[in-house]
Amino acid sequence: NILQDNTTSLDQDNDGGWLKQGDHTGRHNFSMYYKLINNQLSCRLETVVHADLLVPILSVLNESELYSTWLPNYNVPKMKVVKSEKLHQSGRCGQVVNVETEVPWPLATRQVILKAVACDNIDSYPEVENGGKIDCLGKDGGRILISIRSIDCQNNLEEGLDIPAANKGVVRMKVEGGFTLGKCPSDNPLVKSSMQYDATAASLEAPLRDDLVLFTFSFCVDPQLALIPQPFINFFLRTAMGQMWNMFLNVAEEIKAEKRPAHSEAIEKKREVLYDWIEERTRVMLGQVSQPSS
Repeated sequence: NILQDNTTSLDQDNDGGWLKQGDHTGRHNFSMYYKLINNQLSCRLETVVHADLLVPILSVLNESELYSTWLPNYNVPKMKVVKSEKLHQSGRCGQVVNVETEVPWPLATRQVILKAVACDNIDSYPEVENGGKIDCLGKDGGRILISIRSIDCQNNLEEGLDIPAANKGVVRMKVEGGFTLGKCPSDNPLVKSSMQYDATAASLEAPLRDDLVLFTFSFCVDPQLALIPQPFINFFLRTAMGQMWNMFLNVAEEIKAEKRPAHSEAIEKKREVLYDWIEERTRVMLGQVSQPSS
């Protein structure tokens, strides 16, 4: 359950069985957790961002055809995305994506066909007698959610697709996970580091802001191996995931600064049907607007 995995409290009691890989500090402060159960590797990352970065973040996620322009590749050990293509688009931001990754010999190329679906459980803010507004978010806090799960040939009928069997020399993995974005609790440990960065920025005459959003990504992957080599687990957790997450956030900031024309063009093309909706739901989530009373 992606909502449960992304919102389970992570404290010294180790709720949910998560183990802390570490806190990463710098331009982007984030925490990483993991667990390995029945040869399936789960990973969870948390970071705090400002609300005006949400459209760029979701653009990075949604524009799957552009993954190859920013995903890092590694030669030692080998891990390289060699194909990323959108197979199907449905609704506002539902899509099916095919991603293929070369991994170290003698392992076969890994493929995953992912279905992504976005929704939210954010209610409007009703008016109250004094003209103010009260907190009326979804029952679990109110969030934007993006669910991802792998699909295969047996899903063709329900998805209206024609997914063929994996090519010779390619192994199709199973993945389940997703992203959640919600108003950041004031007691989240990442708030302090984010505000410290803002204070530094303020010394350069940048305004301080309090529109913080907690951005969480978790996933569970079955790599279809009898045993996941420990060196690969170490590399994936200690190097690859952190670098990919940093690159992901860097690309979002470049989009915000209009330094990624392909993403900026995609945002404008889909603004009316997708990105305006994201901005409107974000404002409601953060309590920055109220809906007219009936």
